[in-house]
Amino acid sequence: MLDLGFFKLPSYGLLAMTGYLAAYFYLLAVRARIGASREGVSDLSFFALLGGLLGGKLLFILTFRDSFGGGWDGVLSALKSLQYGFVFYGGLAGGASALWYWARRHGTGFAAAADFTAPALALAHAFGRLGCLMAGCCHGAPAGGAPGVAFTDPLCLVEPSLLGVPLHPVQLYESLGNFAIFALLHAAWRRREKPRAGSVTALYVLLYSALRFGLEFLRGDDRGGLAAGLSQAQLISLAAAGAAAAWLAFSARREKNGK
Repeated sequence: MLDLGFFKLPSYGLLAMTGYLAAYFYLLAVRARIGASREGVSDLSFFALLGGLLGGKLLFILTFRDSFGGGWDGVLSALKSLQYGFVFYGGLAGGASALWYWARRHGTGFAAAADFTAPALALAHAFGRLGCLMAGCCHGAPAGGAPGVAFTDPLCLVEPSLLGVPLHPVQLYESLGNFAIFALLHAAWRRREKPRAGSVTALYVLLYSALRFGLEFLRGDDRGGLAAGLSQAQLISLAAAGAAAAWLAFSARREKNGK
């Protein structure tokens, strides 16, 4: 926690803010390629943040609605909190909706706008997962002899029964994976020969879905129930990866045929 005496900022909030600013300054640095103004990037960052927070919160409530006991008090409490209670895929959907609105407002194609923001999203997410590691949320399962991280602070978000138990640092794994995805997407988007609109976004969806699907097996927090032995995030990852792979294959075929 950042503690200045008169001001305290939890580590999760600090790293989430760092991720947001890193994404914002990245978009400012590369905005010329799609002709976006500084004001346009500021608008995009604001709308994407708002849409991401709202979408992530709503999917969290839908996923864990049973834990609220059917009462509005629990739902309102979850809505008010910015320290926990977000589901990434919900945030992705909310952010995409905000991006669509921004693209229409600025006369930019949605696919081109999505390609512009995909590397920034991976960069922000990488810092956000480091914040999860500091807070103990989205934690791993017991490491079982493998190198692990033990959380001992009773105020952290690790399940109480797992305090002091070495856990897989899945937050760190996902952060490193997102940094690698950012580098790959940036290289793909900055190619001298501009890729077909939407292909960078499809590549992001494919890479992140594969990363998330694998890491879910190492998670030890509440996953909101399983279906066919898979978590909600894994089912979404499979659907998203399949759609992205199909789009990339279709796009490559069209490009090969010169259409």
